[in-house]
Amino acid sequence: MTRHLRRNPLSVAPKVPATEPDLSSFHKQAILTALRWAWQELVRTAPHILIDGTEDEITDKLQTLLNDRRSGRRLAIWIKDFETVTRGESQRTADGRLNKKPDLVFRPPPYSAVVNATRWGWFIECKIIDGGTSLRAYRDEGVSRFWAGEYAAWMPSGALLGYVRDGSRPIPSLNTTLNATVGTRWHLPGPTPDQSHSHHDRSKTANPCIAITLTHVWLPAK
Repeated sequence: MTRHLRRNPLSVAPKVPATEPDLSSFHKQAILTALRWAWQELVRTAPHILIDGTEDEITDKLQTLLNDRRSGRRLAIWIKDFETVTRGESQRTADGRLNKKPDLVFRPPPYSAVVNATRWGWFIECKIIDGGTSLRAYRDEGVSRFWAGEYAAWMPSGALLGYVRDGSRPIPSLNTTLNATVGTRWHLPGPTPDQSHSHHDRSKTANPCIAITLTHVWLPAK
């Protein structure tokens, strides 16, 4: 009688879920409020950085403010229980590459449904908006990275932060830029003129992912 060896279940990798749970609307709003607070601090204390600085310089200043503490307490009180806000954190893409780094990552305390906290959180890409080809870059080097699964491949939402130097607003500026590109299904106004939301189908990309909704927040440099 031939004996069949039982496969050790520990040797079998668990099935990877297609998605991680979305952040709650409460946590997303906390992030947006903290970002607006940090931006106003820069408007007050370092306006020259917002007007003349590079994208990296501005993002670095924002990250510093968002992680700043006094007497053990985070100054950005809206995210007081969040983990450290990271910048340029290497992420695995939908096709397994490791070289893509979204500008900012926010993580509240992990939810019970989270399988892997490394790929979970609110991933934010930052871009300067200043006429010329900046809108095309915003789409092709920002929105497109989410759509292709290079950022937030397992997440149903993410965000883009615009550093606006030319007075642009997201709804009139992005309606044409996103139309019929990067899997855009719709683009709708947000609760304020400096905010909008777009929804992108990722089922037909080279490495299919769950559809993603992106929040666009454009903050004026002056």
